[in-house]
Amino acid sequence: MITTPDGTVDVNGRSGPLGGPADQQRLRSLRETASVVLVGAGTVRAESYRAPSRSDLRIAVVTQSCNLDFSSGLFTSGAGLIVTTTTAPTVPVDSIRAGSTVVDLPAIISQLPAGIVHVEGGPQLNAAMLEADVVDAINLTVSPHLSGYRAASLSAPPHALRQFSLVDFRREDDFVFVRYERNRNAQ
Repeated sequence: MITTPDGTVDVNGRSGPLGGPADQQRLRSLRETASVVLVGAGTVRAESYRAPSRSDLRIAVVTQSCNLDFSSGLFTSGAGLIVTTTTAPTVPVDSIRAGSTVVDLPAIISQLPAGIVHVEGGPQLNAAMLEADVVDAINLTVSPHLSGYRAASLSAPPHALRQFSLVDFRREDDFVFVRYERNRNAQ
């Protein structure tokens, strides 16, 4: 995910304005290692997701309402699939379902293709993934922009702290890229 030093994660609902060429290249590199991309429906709508450039990459869209444009290139290409609850409406594309009123993320992850699940957000999905304790690594881009706006937290207190270790840190252009990996042995 991307953030500014003052904590902004989007501009008018989109993270794109915070990025740049270096950030886009980083995103493409992360997608190259993924077996599936997991993304929230709001992000798919706001960022106008299309079919991925890699023909074997699936984009799993997390939604409870299933209110998406199934005529978009993401879905007509066969790359898009829906991740939702068992009680959600029927959809005209592949779907994975778990949980009756809320998407059961651990159960969903166990049904996704084996390998790396690359989560592209948005903030609500990121918070839900952390709450479900299914995050093994965080790839964070710090953008060189400031907005002066501080959004409220998307997850309800109390927050459970989880220990991650810094495993990579680099700077390109004016962006800082960091990777943290989960340290499940730490208390």
